[in-house]
Amino acid sequence: CHLRQGPPPRTGHQARFAMLLDCHQPVVLEIVGYLAENALDFTSFLRVSRSVGAHVQIAEQRIWQDLYTRRWPAFGECLLCQGVLDWRQMYQKTAAGRCECTLEVFDREKKLGFAMAAMPARVQYDPRVRGYVARYVSASEVLPETIPCGDEYRLRFCPASVRPQLQPGDMSTGSAADLLFVKRSSSQMCPCYPNRVLEGFDSLRVGHGVELQWKMQMGSPLGWWYGHLEDLRKDADGCLATATITFRHFPESSPWYRLEVLFGDSNLQPCAFGGHTGGIRVVSESDHRHWMRFFPKDQVSA
Repeated sequence: CHLRQGPPPRTGHQARFAMLLDCHQPVVLEIVGYLAENALDFTSFLRVSRSVGAHVQIAEQRIWQDLYTRRWPAFGECLLCQGVLDWRQMYQKTAAGRCECTLEVFDREKKLGFAMAAMPARVQYDPRVRGYVARYVSASEVLPETIPCGDEYRLRFCPASVRPQLQPGDMSTGSAADLLFVKRSSSQMCPCYPNRVLEGFDSLRVGHGVELQWKMQMGSPLGWWYGHLEDLRKDADGCLATATITFRHFPESSPWYRLEVLFGDSNLQPCAFGGHTGGIRVVSESDHRHWMRFFPKDQVSA
């Protein structure tokens, strides 16, 4: 007669480990997530036994999401906002250089003209350079900038406090010009992030750090420029306000040191520096500390 071959009997260690998985699944999954520092660790762990793989499968996407956001933090925030569900697939695509996100880049090209600013760019991870490639969204032609992984801190996704208004998850994937407007109906084109103006002023506090939306060319999106709110005067109708902002990386004698800005609604306003301004957002203490990493050692001469 022929004996039917089944799976090999479990050893004592395997049986005990299977029982541990069955009885303490949440704890085991936390251990898996903690021990798996990278994708290779995680996939290797899944191969240990069928039992491990079957139990971990339940929380696999959560673990892949954690691995992803640890390796590419700014990308992770962007993809969360877009509602990504298959984090394993996105990990593979990003590692292969096939994922692009619209982020904000501090200290663009490390040029003094972009000191204390965060500028919109299409960014992708490039495994060939083991870093990021930023293609700045601009009305004029700009060469891409390579950003080493060690400069990851120069990248951020649209700040969480303004996402409900600016809606960065509603982004085009076309040309730079396509990023400026989104079609809401057959006859209506509306500004979209990063060209949407931030409205309101209730959260602003005089004496604290702020970020001002500003752009020099109409065909370019709005960037964020760091300054200090020196004064705030609200109009009688409560719809608009005038802010006085100082930019302390310039000397007080510089024409770029102090600026008055009319803001509060969804419209762009002419700027005394040239170009146009949008809204103003309050800066948290952690935001302020991060901005100070880019403060020039010497004041920028006009």
